Amino acid sequence: MITHCQFKSASVVVAAFCLMLVVRGISNAQEAFSSISTVHIDVQYQSGITEENARKVADYLQEEYKFISDQLGLDLKKKLEVRVYDTIGKYLSKTNQRRPWRGAIYWRGVLHMQPVDALVTRKIFEQALSYELSLAVLGQTSGKGCPKWLQESYAVYHSGEAADLTPPIGSKLSAFSDLDQDIQQYPNPPQREDVHFILGATMKFLVEQYGEAKAFGVFKVFNGMTPLESVFKKQFNQEFRTIERTWANFIEAQTEPFKNKTIENK
Repeated sequence: MITHCQFKSASVVVAAFCLMLVVRGISNAQEAFSSISTVHIDVQYQSGITEENARKVADYLQEEYKFISDQLGLDLKKKLEVRVYDTIGKYLSKTNQRRPWRGAIYWRGVLHMQPVDALVTRKIFEQALSYELSLAVLGQTSGKGCPKWLQESYAVYHSGEAADLTPPIGSKLSAFSDLDQDIQQYPNPPQREDVHFILGATMKFLVEQYGEAKAFGVFKVFNGMTPLESVFKKQFNQEFRTIERTWANFIEAQTEPFKNKTIENK
């Protein structure tokens, strides 16, 4: 026979379980995504994002993809999934970021975005999407030996980000490999902005020195068997070390030198 106390305890458990289901249902509803697709882009957007803004994302990325694909001679292997979150907090949580400085991020095969209005307000909508889409297209070259610094050099150059950056002071590099170390060491501004300036200047160097066709065509040369030094020699018709020395001098000329305070005070 069930006692009154046992019945009351069971009722409490049932009520708590029902409440848990309700809360989970509300949470799932808030996390739900609607979808808009183009030929190469699949945009998933949360309830706080308007269909008009989702379409804006899809259309922009589709046009950008056509441009990048033609310029690099590379294609996406499948539709790119894009997730647009309706709060910055959700975006940060889903991408394991602490600060919102990066308006979008290509992470684990998906392009994640802050709310469209947030990017528009910061005037980085096109820049952020162009940068991350470049990395998404170039991601396939990672397994073929293309270094991260070269991929990001193109992304910064193509997005136009470098035009808004101030030249860093006293930058003196001797090897391309220094760039990979800087990318890992400085994930956040202001140091990250210095790194991006140099990355953008690196692609600018390749374009000015060898022309767009050679500079942008280098990514197709990586095949997973040929080392970077040989790829550069084949693509640019110069010894790797010669290219590297010329680049180092170019970067030094692009950045601000340390000022001698003794001279300034005279």
